[in-house]
Amino acid sequence: MDSTSDNSKLSFISRYHVILKSHYFLFFSAYGVVFPILNLTLRSHGLSNTEISVSNTILKFLIFLTNPLMGFIADKSRRFLTTFNILVVIYSIAFTILFLLPNIKSHHIQADLHYLKPSEYVLDFCASQEVVTKCSSRSDCGCSYQAYCQRENYLFNFTFTMNSNNIQKRLKDTLKSQCGIDYRVSIDEVLLENKLDFQSSSMIKCEITCSIPFFCHGLRYKGQTIYIFLYGILYIIGYSLVSAANAMGASIGFSSLPGADLFGKQRVWGTIGFGIIAFSTSRIYELFRSEYVYVIMFNIISILTIIVTSFIPMHKNEKKTNEKKQKLNLSTLITLFKNMDVFIFLSITFIWGMSYGCLHPYLALYVDEMAPCQSRSIIGFMFLIASISEVTAFYSAKRLINFFGPNLSSIIIFLAFSVRFGGYYFILEPRFFLPLETMHFFNFGILYVLIAQKADLIAPPGLSGTLQGIAHGVILGLGCGIGLIVSSYIYIVIQQRLLFLVFAILNIVAAIFYSIYFLLTYKKSSIKNVIVSTDNNIVLEEDGNLNQESLPSLAMMATNNTENKQ
Repeated sequence: MDSTSDNSKLSFISRYHVILKSHYFLFFSAYGVVFPILNLTLRSHGLSNTEISVSNTILKFLIFLTNPLMGFIADKSRRFLTTFNILVVIYSIAFTILFLLPNIKSHHIQADLHYLKPSEYVLDFCASQEVVTKCSSRSDCGCSYQAYCQRENYLFNFTFTMNSNNIQKRLKDTLKSQCGIDYRVSIDEVLLENKLDFQSSSMIKCEITCSIPFFCHGLRYKGQTIYIFLYGILYIIGYSLVSAANAMGASIGFSSLPGADLFGKQRVWGTIGFGIIAFSTSRIYELFRSEYVYVIMFNIISILTIIVTSFIPMHKNEKKTNEKKQKLNLSTLITLFKNMDVFIFLSITFIWGMSYGCLHPYLALYVDEMAPCQSRSIIGFMFLIASISEVTAFYSAKRLINFFGPNLSSIIIFLAFSVRFGGYYFILEPRFFLPLETMHFFNFGILYVLIAQKADLIAPPGLSGTLQGIAHGVILGLGCGIGLIVSSYIYIVIQQRLLFLVFAILNIVAAIFYSIYFLLTYKKSSIKNVIVSTDNNIVLEEDGNLNQESLPSLAMMATNNTENKQ
């Protein structure tokens, strides 16, 4: 029966998959409310950069476990929609509690103002390295240091700057020190405006603050450890479940659509929703200046997501009905990992995940170091160009992957990463990074659709959701986590800029290696098809798309189909 005539009989909602489009739009809209400001929220609530970094590192490895686990549960129960909605409920509660937790309370930085000799004064204090570097690099952007001092009943304050010419520092000898570095800052006599007769007092107690509060904080109050722990736990649980729901959303899409090649055009509505709501939320926050904006919008959109998801029509995949369904147990999973197709597929996603670990958050940090006053504006335009490229990629993913084939598309993604990282290394002006963000067309848009389609294609019957979860767990969890650790060492210990050169070379080497592997397996697959055809006295007409796809599983499928026809 003609599929076109069947399609014309469907309602408008079914024909254009309106419910599935709405599902992706709403899910990623809720994600767009909180994702851009989660780390900023943790920092503004009093967590240090180190604590946030540790939470993100733990998060990546937890994603590697939760994504396959949630996919396995969905495959086992065959209740994709119910499992997805439960995840939405749990992470919505986690993020809501996170926003409502009280801020971590810290003392101001305690300092001593000394008179050394005529026209020479110094301010001694102990603080972390961030206190000096973060605000001082933004002095042109309006960040300044204020000292509030008291001598007996007399209060006075002054504003000062910190740079390499007026700072002496000494690393604390004891490991028990909570502040890190002893600083001595020279204070210009003009700043004091002859407010005190320092000759009669050798030392005066002061407190130091910054015009941007979270850049300057001293020791914390007692009893704050429990709140730090809660922030970390809620952030890790919430974000890992969002990632698991994202992977499960791909499985829902493939189970709902009549063909895998339609996935990209549905998923693109998620990117559109993310961009629209992320921008709208930022404008509404500027109007009300309250974090309740995020809480209210996030929960409203999450509730709508649950409602819409419940009405998605799920269809049985032909692959699952025509083939014997695999039993979900440990031996089946071991067999899955022994499959060479699956191993190569997961190794590719692992390297892509490492590249993501380099991009986020170190690209933004690098831009912030290079152009601290323009960093937010530059990063905003970089996200804008990346989002436009991503939308374009989702619309054209079907044609591009069919034209180049999955294997060649994978090589192009490696080369796109190399161009992107190489540009970050060789270009010294961050504003010229903007054209490089067009590589997001391949590095996320094509990559996302390719991973989803390939996982659905090579997964054994009944294990599509499990392999989707494993693939997303590898790229966003294990690979990203390893990449984050490697990037941290290179960025902090060796050199910031060198990080991007290392990952550019890594992706070039990967492109060469997998190109050789795909060529070798393609030749073996072609020889095998010729032998099968000769033995059975059958002339096979070659399919251009299959010739571009060199996975052994496709060759096996072709052989099995030929044998079945006989």
